[in-house]
Amino acid sequence: MRLKETFLPGSNVIAADYIAEKTTLSAFFDYTYHHDSSYEERYKELMERHQDRANLTEHLMTFNEKFEAEGPALTNIERLQQAEAVTVVAGQQAGVLTGPLYTINKAISVIKLAEEKERKLGVPVIPVFWVAGEDHDYHEVNHIYSYDEGRERKEAVPQKQMTKQALSDISLDHDAMNTWTRDMLKRFGETSYTKEIQGFLEGVTEKSNTYVDHFCYIMTKLFSKHGLVLVDSGNRDFRRLQTDAFKQMIHQNETINEGVLTQAAHLSEENYPIGVAVDDQQANLFVKVNGERILLERLNGRFEGKTASVSYSKEELLELAERQPEDLSNNVVTRPIMQDLMFPVLGFVAGPGELAYWALLKPAFHTFGIKMPVIVPRLTFTFVERHIQKYVDDLSLSDDKILKSGIDHSKETYMRQLDDVGIGTTFNDAKLKVEEIHQNLRDLTESVDRGLERFAEKNGRFLQRQLDLLQQKLYQSLEFQHENTLAKFDEVGFALKPNGAPQERKWNAVYYLNWHGLDFVDQMMELELPFNDKHKVIYL
Repeated sequence: MRLKETFLPGSNVIAADYIAEKTTLSAFFDYTYHHDSSYEERYKELMERHQDRANLTEHLMTFNEKFEAEGPALTNIERLQQAEAVTVVAGQQAGVLTGPLYTINKAISVIKLAEEKERKLGVPVIPVFWVAGEDHDYHEVNHIYSYDEGRERKEAVPQKQMTKQALSDISLDHDAMNTWTRDMLKRFGETSYTKEIQGFLEGVTEKSNTYVDHFCYIMTKLFSKHGLVLVDSGNRDFRRLQTDAFKQMIHQNETINEGVLTQAAHLSEENYPIGVAVDDQQANLFVKVNGERILLERLNGRFEGKTASVSYSKEELLELAERQPEDLSNNVVTRPIMQDLMFPVLGFVAGPGELAYWALLKPAFHTFGIKMPVIVPRLTFTFVERHIQKYVDDLSLSDDKILKSGIDHSKETYMRQLDDVGIGTTFNDAKLKVEEIHQNLRDLTESVDRGLERFAEKNGRFLQRQLDLLQQKLYQSLEFQHENTLAKFDEVGFALKPNGAPQERKWNAVYYLNWHGLDFVDQMMELELPFNDKHKVIYL
């Protein structure tokens, strides 16, 4: 592997301004991530808090051992028992086969950040990956993408899910998963590693009861040797540690939401977009009813289900938090607060979209008498395989330019250069001449029979369409004559900037494991990957 760094513009205005430390946006956060003093101040704040490390680490040990975590992760859990230890956290839904590449990027980021901050602070800093198992958006996690014959294909596991169950509660269809996995590996292509990868994934499926299990087994295999600790927000035992936190959220419910609304108004005043839907009735909590997650709202002094006829008084909801905390769960507003109440969070590793909603949360955190953690933009990567780099060189392209703006402009420029006989200019001239001649014919028609005006106009449009059709056929002939070269443009585009999107949003890690082996992540971890706001291009 070879690393090159480049600068890419921010994917949204909040992320761009946060990285640039614009004061209009920095005011929405408690710390700025560029400065060592932020981490020192945050550490002091954490050391003044009391957290139940004993029960937390006992749960983490049981949970990570279930997924066969290796020594470094288990050692990190033991280190978290130390009063001076802190964590850095990243999180993601439990996507099938780990979902989009940015899931892997987040895990690498949080490990690298923990290593960096431990060196600088001289205290244990534990990397934690928060698996959003409480999430119920099954159709967001049940698929990956493949690219075949110049087309993007959405490849979903053929398992139907009609209810809004938490991902931690959705049973895995083993036959459907195994068949689908074999199909995906065929799509990715047979390599010397394919049998090993298939055997590994089929073993994961056999051991897994749920989609979250499946995700955690893969993530543990890839990252536990590097010290990554997993926690599932949808785990019943973990939820039982959250009783007091849920009670605080119920007591402070209106104040939390008022803070979010105030912050949203301030963001709007500064012309920033609001990252999530907000309104004055939302309770920012879910309740599980008959196995499904129901979003709660505050109406008439009660907590009412937004999409179902459930209703709780404040006292009833507090009793539920005491008796069955596993039936409560967080939304995008309260989840970051729950993380901070459960873990000593030095920093949170955020993607561009996450930065947008974290900008809403400062007053909500202050409601609990705590500050936000340091929010650190995660590392971003693009992987360039050898044959793709060869195509880039053969076509005299710039990978930096492709990463910024995609392949279309370069391909169109090449097509224009192919037109050395002047198809475009010849047809433009011909269309103007035909239009001029036909205008005379339309004028003649009007003077003879005004009732034929529409027919004459239609006739003119027909002639122009026929010229367009002939021009299109000639271009198609050119494309056919140069189809191998044009196919290289398409393959480069799909590899580096698929349909104009960052590679990390479309490609899946198992594709790279299939071509480069199960130690693909281990090879990445050997690279120096500094948090310097630069995009990492990795040549394989």
